[in-house]
Amino acid sequence: MNPVPAIFLLFLVAVERVHGFGFRGFTFEGIDVTGSLKSRPSPMSLSKEWITQPLDHFNHRDNRTWQMRYFENDEFFEGSGPILVMLGGEWAISWGFLSAGLMYDIAAENKALMYYTEHRYYGHSRPTLDTSVPNLQFLNVDQALADVAYFIEAKKRERNLKNGTVIVFGGSYAGNMAAWARLKYPHLIQGALASSAPVFAKADFFEYYQVVADSLGRYSQQCVRDVKSAFDSVEGLLSVEGGLKTLKKYFNLCKTPDVTVRNDLATFMVYLAEKFAAVVQFDGIVSRGTKISKICEDMTNVKLGSPLERLAKVARPTDECLEVDYKRFLEKFADVSWASPAAASSTRQWLYQTCTEYGYYQTSNSNRSIFGTLFPLEYFLDMCADLYGNYYDRPALEFGIERTNIMYGGWIPEVTNVIFTNGNVDPWHSLSILEDLNDSSPAIIVNGTSHCVDLMPDSDSDLEELTQARSKVREIIGRWIIS
Repeated sequence: MNPVPAIFLLFLVAVERVHGFGFRGFTFEGIDVTGSLKSRPSPMSLSKEWITQPLDHFNHRDNRTWQMRYFENDEFFEGSGPILVMLGGEWAISWGFLSAGLMYDIAAENKALMYYTEHRYYGHSRPTLDTSVPNLQFLNVDQALADVAYFIEAKKRERNLKNGTVIVFGGSYAGNMAAWARLKYPHLIQGALASSAPVFAKADFFEYYQVVADSLGRYSQQCVRDVKSAFDSVEGLLSVEGGLKTLKKYFNLCKTPDVTVRNDLATFMVYLAEKFAAVVQFDGIVSRGTKISKICEDMTNVKLGSPLERLAKVARPTDECLEVDYKRFLEKFADVSWASPAAASSTRQWLYQTCTEYGYYQTSNSNRSIFGTLFPLEYFLDMCADLYGNYYDRPALEFGIERTNIMYGGWIPEVTNVIFTNGNVDPWHSLSILEDLNDSSPAIIVNGTSHCVDLMPDSDSDLEELTQARSKVREIIGRWIIS
C-alpha cells in the first residue's frame, strides 16, 4: 500500500508530517505514480466523471444516493477491449495510474479501457453530510466493494461490453479490495492484482516495526544498534533528573513532557518511530542511494554526536517547536466537517475503518523492539473510544477483525485469478499472501523492494527482480484477458 500515508496546525506541525496509523501517515496522499511520467495520454482521452451510487447497497428500504467520482482513459480502447479498473483506497484519486505505471502498460498492450474509482468517504466522494459517527456507519469494505460491482455493471451496460473481461488492480488497502472484489463478485471480475495487500486483519500489528528494523538492518546492523540506543536513551531520560529538559531541548519540544500523561508520551514516541517507518515503507532511490541508506548514514554518523543527538537531528522539525499533545490531537480529529483537516486528510475516516474492521495498529509490543516500549495497543484503543465513543472498545474491535477475516478469508481466501505481489522490505508484507494459493493465484515476492513498487512505471534504477515481477504480472493478466 504512497497507504501510506497533515497527525496538522501547530500542534502537529511536525508530528503530522509522518505520524500515521494503518497504511497512512497524516500527510499520506495515497498510492500513486511517482516521478516523471514516461507516457502522457492525450487530454481528449481523459475524463473526470461521476456515478450515482446507493448509500446502502444492502437495504432496499433506503433509497438515498450519492455521487462517486471516477476517472476514465479510453486512449487505447477500440470498442471491444477489456476493462481495467484501478481501485482507490483511503485517499483522493488522481490521474497518475491512468497516465503511467503497470496498469497503463497492460492497457496499451491489450487495447483496454481504463478507470480509476474513488472509495466512498475519501477524496471528493462524500456520501453523507459529514463524518459524524452515525454517518460513518456506511463506511466499510462491504459497501465499498458493492460500489465497485455497481460501477462495473453500469459501465459494461453503458459501453455495451456485456462479455468484456474485467481486471481490477489495487495497492495497499485497495489491494485487499482487489482480491476481495474477485472473491465476492467473480461473475463481474475475471482477475485481480493485489499489490502489498495485508489481507489478514490484526489488532496488535507489532510485526510492522520488526520488519522496519529488519529492513534497516539490510543496510547496516550498526544502524539498528544505534537506533535502539537512541530510543533507549529517550526512554531513559524520562525518569532521570534533568532528563525532561534535555528532551525538550534536543527535540525542540514546545513544552517539557509530562510523564504522567501516558498518551502524550506515546504520541511522541510514535512520532519518532514513524520517521523510520515512513522511510522504510516508501523506500526508493534518492540522490545518494536509497531512503533507507540515507537515514542510516545519519544515524551511524558519529560526527553528529551520540545516537540520541543523531535521532534528534533526524526527527526534529527545523522551524516551529513540536507539541505532542494527545488531547489537542483528539480535538482536531473529532471535527466532523468535510472542510476540516480531519476529513480532508482522510485521517478521521481511515482511523474509523481501523477501529471497526482491521486494527493494523503498529505497536511497540514486540519483544525485540528497537523503538522503545511506550506505544502499546492500549494507546490505539484509547484513540478509538476517544474519537468515536465508548462503544468502540477492545471487544468491538476484536469482533470487527474476526468478522473481516471470516468474511474475506484472511490468509486463506478461496480465490482464483488473483496475483499477490509484495516487496520484502515493506513492513506490510507480513500480513499478506506470501505463498501461491493455487495455480492461478500466485504470490510474487520481490526482494529488496517496498510498498506497491510493482504498480509504478518502469525505471532504469529498477532491480532486476522487480523488472521480472512486472513482466510476469503482464504475462499472467494477458492470458486472463484472451482466455
